[in-house]
Amino acid sequence: MGKQKRMTCVVYVDNTNLIEVVGLKSAIEGSFVNDADVSVTVKDAEGTNVSGQTWPATLTYVTASEGNYRGIIEDDVALTAGTTYYAHIDANAGANRIGHWEFAFVARTRRAT
Repeated sequence: MGKQKRMTCVVYVDNTNLIEVVGLKSAIEGSFVNDADVSVTVKDAEGTNVSGQTWPATLTYVTASEGNYRGIIEDDVALTAGTTYYAHIDANAGANRIGHWEFAFVARTRRAT
């Protein structure tokens, strides 16, 4: 698998957080992938899974979307505000339809505006 429009992840300490893969698309076929097994694992800078949630966590296909998947990073995940973590996304839609992405995020403290 190749292109996806974007992956978004704003993670707040001590909150239930939504993680999304938007527009998962097959680079070979050029079509949106709506039938993949998609998961996320959150790791620290040393590559160790962050405690407080069972990994990998499943991202579920959003019905009637074009390759969108959503999952939860639970409020019990042991995150420290200001620390960089890495989301590892894996997508498997069968033979020759495999994808893997990693991106960094900094955990934040949610503040009122």
